Amino acid sequence: MRDPILVCKNCRATKPEADGTPTDMFPAEHCGECPPWRCDDCGQMCSAASLCPCWVQLSDLPTADVKALFAADGTFSIDPVVGES
Repeated sequence: MRDPILVCKNCRATKPEADGTPTDMFPAEHCGECPPWRCDDCGQMCSAASLCPCWVQLSDLPTADVKALFAADGTFSIDPVVGES
């Protein structure tokens, strides 16, 4: 058996084998094993199961809206008010 792969910088949770995710090569800042933590950006509580309000969920947005978020100012900064009604 190979050595465990580091998954989380915060709680030090490990996984026994590669699973094709970025944590195979780079440790995550937080994971599902971590207790809730204070968001560095907005100061509200955040967890892997319940992200804080400053996170923008892209999975439910149409592709055009996702592109608009990233193109808002020509950088990869996301303006959370774009596309909100």
